[in-house]
Amino acid sequence: MRFFDYAQRLMALAETLFQWAGELANLDHARRLRVALYAEEIAATLARAATALAALECTPDDRTALLAANRELGRIGGYVETILAALEQHLDGRKPAGVKRRLENLHPFELEAALIDHGAFRHATRLTSAEGYFRALADVLRT
Repeated sequence: MRFFDYAQRLMALAETLFQWAGELANLDHARRLRVALYAEEIAATLARAATALAALECTPDDRTALLAANRELGRIGGYVETILAALEQHLDGRKPAGVKRRLENLHPFELEAALIDHGAFRHATRLTSAEGYFRALADVLRT
């Protein structure tokens, strides 16, 4: 999968989860805080991935930044799966199914090849946009 496609799908996933904010407000306080915590963790992970990609733009041979970006991008699916597990009993079944389909589309990719072949740096802004959606979701759930 090209990095552009991955970033685009991740952005769509973030937008979808944020659109559920109104319905998520109906969760009990403890569950809302749990989802907020995971949304914040996803946002922090996206921020670290974007920082690593920016470092790679300056120094393409920086293996540490490459590993950091790869590690952070790899964590995202697990976080979103955890959010879905927390929400599964509280949302219409079609909604989690739609997110699961989006998650399945987030196939792993070889980051190094994506950087070389497709200029992933240009698309790192989608990661920061997705970060914003997850931070906003966490803010809504904490209020």
